Amino acid sequence: MSLLSAGARRTLADNKWRYLSMAAGFVLFVAPFALFTRLIYAIIGNTANATLHSVCFRMPVDWVFGGRFNALWGSVAAAFVVGVVVLSYFVGPLFCGWLCPLGSIGEALSRWLPGARRFRLRIRDSQVTSAMRWGFMAGFVLISVLIGYRIAPGVLGSICCRFCNASVLQNCAWAAMGDPEQLGYWSSGSILAAGGWLLAGGALFAGGRGWCLFFCPLGALSGAAHRLGAWRGLLATRFDKTRCKECVGCLVTCPTGAIRPDGMVQTDLCVNCYECTHACISGAYRCSRAQRN
Repeated sequence: MSLLSAGARRTLADNKWRYLSMAAGFVLFVAPFALFTRLIYAIIGNTANATLHSVCFRMPVDWVFGGRFNALWGSVAAAFVVGVVVLSYFVGPLFCGWLCPLGSIGEALSRWLPGARRFRLRIRDSQVTSAMRWGFMAGFVLISVLIGYRIAPGVLGSICCRFCNASVLQNCAWAAMGDPEQLGYWSSGSILAAGGWLLAGGALFAGGRGWCLFFCPLGALSGAAHRLGAWRGLLATRFDKTRCKECVGCLVTCPTGAIRPDGMVQTDLCVNCYECTHACISGAYRCSRAQRN
């Protein structure tokens, strides 16, 4: 007897390329593999160790808002952030939805761990989710300003790096690969980060993308770029109301809660993951460019 329901097996089959891509993201960005970063370092002659921190999703944004523009020069992380945001404008946040190892793990926990899904936190209105995302982003910007311009450096100087789920993942990966001493870094901040990422924002959050939605500045910027690109008619997931049968399959399957109650797509939350296009029984969703008259 299969351990997976017929619906789960169908979901795996329909989205197999995305799930394989999500697994590849771990090998591409997380040490001891970090193949993407190793390649970039080899090209530019950088001899530093390639880890998930090499493409930090937070620090370049922190440098910009904190006025530390000199830190951007020659930074692989800064080039990576810019590349992801530019790519999001043209084709959507594909890194977030298809490659990010942090988002992938949270989503996997929410989707595949046993338990009553009806008890998981779900924000019903995607516009509320979007407003909350930008509220958290405003808080991140404020902290960057306070630190960067030395308004409150002693109080806030280490708060962002201490609460870093990338550090949790990287150190756990090292430990799993034979270096258990890497687990000795645990602090109150890293424990809270792990709980917020894996538990509150992962296993107990519908879609498992709670951390991505509310605490990742790269996710917020990528979503904004995608919204602008979709408004300009570039690649986006679009809804055809005339085809909708109101089966709510899209609402259940969307990992980022980007589907509004009326079926429309909140593009600044959407990661073009194709989950809704595969779940919709009437073909009301498709990922395409806008049709020009």
